[in-house]
Amino acid sequence: MCGLVGAFNPLQSNVVDNDTLQKMRDRMAHRGPDGAGLWRSSDGGCALAHRRLAIIDLGPHATQPMRNREQSVAVVFNGEIYNHQEIRKQLEALGKYHWQTDHSDTEVLLHAYQEWGMDCVEKFYGMFSFAVYDARNPDRPQLNLVRDRMGVKPLYLARTDQGEWLFASEIKAFFAHPRMTPEMSNSALWHYLTFVVAPAPLTLFKGVYKVPAGWRIHIDHQGHAKAAQWWTESIMNTERLRESDISEQQAADELLSLLRTSVSRRMVSDVPFGALLSGGIDSSLIVALMAEQMDRPVTTFSVGYENEPAFNELDQARKVAKKFSTKHHETLITTRDAQNFIPEMVRLQDEPVADNVCIPLYFLSALVRQQGVPVVQVGEGADEHFLGYWWCAHYRAMLERSGSGNDLSGWIKSQWMRLRGHVSDQEAFNQRKKNGEPLFWGGAVSWWGEMRGRLTPNPGLFKGGADCPVDGLLPPPFAEPDSARVVTAMMAGHRDTDDILPMITFLEQRMRLPEHLLMRVDKMTMAHSVEARVPFLDHDVVRFAGKLPLSYKLKDNTGKYILKKAANGILDEETIVRKKQGFGAPMDHWLRQPDFSARCKAVLERSRLVRDGLIDKDYMNALMRDHVQSSSGYGSRIWTVLNAMIWHDYWIEGHEECF
Repeated sequence: MCGLVGAFNPLQSNVVDNDTLQKMRDRMAHRGPDGAGLWRSSDGGCALAHRRLAIIDLGPHATQPMRNREQSVAVVFNGEIYNHQEIRKQLEALGKYHWQTDHSDTEVLLHAYQEWGMDCVEKFYGMFSFAVYDARNPDRPQLNLVRDRMGVKPLYLARTDQGEWLFASEIKAFFAHPRMTPEMSNSALWHYLTFVVAPAPLTLFKGVYKVPAGWRIHIDHQGHAKAAQWWTESIMNTERLRESDISEQQAADELLSLLRTSVSRRMVSDVPFGALLSGGIDSSLIVALMAEQMDRPVTTFSVGYENEPAFNELDQARKVAKKFSTKHHETLITTRDAQNFIPEMVRLQDEPVADNVCIPLYFLSALVRQQGVPVVQVGEGADEHFLGYWWCAHYRAMLERSGSGNDLSGWIKSQWMRLRGHVSDQEAFNQRKKNGEPLFWGGAVSWWGEMRGRLTPNPGLFKGGADCPVDGLLPPPFAEPDSARVVTAMMAGHRDTDDILPMITFLEQRMRLPEHLLMRVDKMTMAHSVEARVPFLDHDVVRFAGKLPLSYKLKDNTGKYILKKAANGILDEETIVRKKQGFGAPMDHWLRQPDFSARCKAVLERSRLVRDGLIDKDYMNALMRDHVQSSSGYGSRIWTVLNAMIWHDYWIEGHEECF
């Protein structure tokens, strides 16, 4: 796990100077405290740099950027290839390559690219983003940028006004370059307010793009860039098994076998490793499967909140830790801790991820590193692929009732009040159906419908040009203030009219999982030089989940049914059937605390987003006042807007004191 950065322009021989490149690289020093490297091509058209977090092959020969013997191919790599030893044996059998390391997965990547070109990624089990410079034909140098199937590792791209391509693991690296100035993308802000993250390939920074999960970008010898999706498997185009093809027990047994293998793959490490443990079924099953395969206790880590028992799962985590005799560690967060961390959170995130879980993740990762454990396994991905969220049953019921011709408004109102605590735009669901829009937009959708109209009364201000310099990367609807069109663009060619459940999994996999959940994990763990591995996102597990009958995932309104069945006999029944609590923070309560609330009001008062007419100040004030004085439950929506304001204050306005 590392941080990479580089520049490429085959039409000039003086890409970014070494001093600037080093500054860009070292803005990500937290991603790689164990070493740093820098390399330039002989023609000066490419420069690569790297910060190293040493996890596999700790020796000096495994440092990056790594080149082949002829210096014609160079790579910088962020991530891990878990099956690198098997691939190395295949390459060694060819007798073609000079090996300079004992067991570096980076060197396997380098020679695998030499042997199979970009098809090499199909062989990799792992999480990765990387850049490969290829000048084997010196007259036609090229660059390839790749992000892994699920988007566990980030990769960003920008182009200067002089045609120089820049790429990095974190956006902040770009702004050490003299020709890069942080500006906000208004269209990305619109969609951020909807989805709580900017959907890939957009970022909140104008001219800076994310490589989407499972995509790659090729830049040729003339500097022309073209994007393509290399991981195309999808639940929407997968032929699902029928119940007659596989029994529940067979499915549970196969899933458990795949998870054992996945957990085992993610125990490949030359440094200590452990697991984050919430006490829920996902993290508990990971700990159980690790304990089966280890000859020492699993090291586990949990976080809680001081004086917030409703948000603490520490007791349940302790029970699991005791059952599996783990070496358990805990930390507690106070309101003051959270409040004081927010400016640093904004800096670490680069662009806002409006999820308060970033706060506990940061402090939990600090504990992990303090205990000398650079690698942990985490439970992200299970809910998305096994329908573990409440809204899966909720949206299916809506669709069924809609199909029966019933008026949905009263039912939706009662359900929404039960599940969300308040209702303001329940008619939006009916309106989506009437307009022919997808009913489901995402599990974390924040601002839409009537409330959205009041928050952002001037949608014309959010229009942006579709001037992305990479062919095939940015769909035109992403530049418009209409988030329904973003969802429709993602669903193009993938509409499944038989059931809404595949659509939910598909959209969560395309947007919320890689750009929200996985980025909060990446940014907060790497802030402390900790590598997080995600066994539920092994592509064998994801592929199998996609083939399962939907009834095996959601049965009798119980999500993750087959996963729970697979855990029988391994976890206690209490852990398996326990109602999902979710890993969250008491943001609603924090926003009602006088000091915290006062800081939020100060952010609103000085925000440029208000002065420029993008956000309605009076409406936000009314919401914040109502939230403090009642149990309205507007906290997540308020936090989404405040995140954007604090981000803009720090990154665009340049104010260090942003909260």
